[in-house]
Amino acid sequence: MPLSSTVARQLCTKAELQLFKESLARNVKNLDTRSLKARLARARKLRDKYFSLAHQQDREIRGKQPPRRSRVVRGNENTRKKAQLFQEALARFEKRQKELEAASAASTKSRAKKKPVKKTSRKNTANAVSKTTKKKKTAAKRKQVAKSKKTNPDSGKALRVSAKAKRSRFTAAGQTRIQKHMSAQNRRRQAKRDSR
Repeated sequence: MPLSSTVARQLCTKAELQLFKESLARNVKNLDTRSLKARLARARKLRDKYFSLAHQQDREIRGKQPPRRSRVVRGNENTRKKAQLFQEALARFEKRQKELEAASAASTKSRAKKKPVKKTSRKNTANAVSKTTKKKKTAAKRKQVAKSKKTNPDSGKALRVSAKAKRSRFTAAGQTRIQKHMSAQNRRRQAKRDSR
């Protein structure tokens, strides 16, 4: 049999009583998904707390466990009632959560069915055409570069020679060259610091 609000008023603290009142049918309907999740977690935590406390008190009463407090435990009826109270509150919160999930699933299904067909504007089609032409042009440039390397193998050697010359200038000056990816990474880090 569900416990009444008067029992909750006698047993619970102010915060616990507030949580119990929010779980009642007339109040739980006003909760949204986010606040419902928070209350579910609190109710679950309190339920677990009082169930474990009641179990511990049972063991102390039977003499299986030494008492944790100086006062001897005589009974744990109120602790069991509190555990039951939050078990009921948790069940009401979970029921409401299922209702909200079912409603959101139904609304997403109806949205999927009623999804309007997008009309493509002239700008969008022009952008799509320009993107494809840009891709074709870059692919053509890559092919030209590959052909020129095949026909003129010395062009690659010239690049390698200039890279060697650059390296020798750095070593002659007694400097170590920072690799390109590292210098770019340092510039990005500095930009982040500057933007703060």
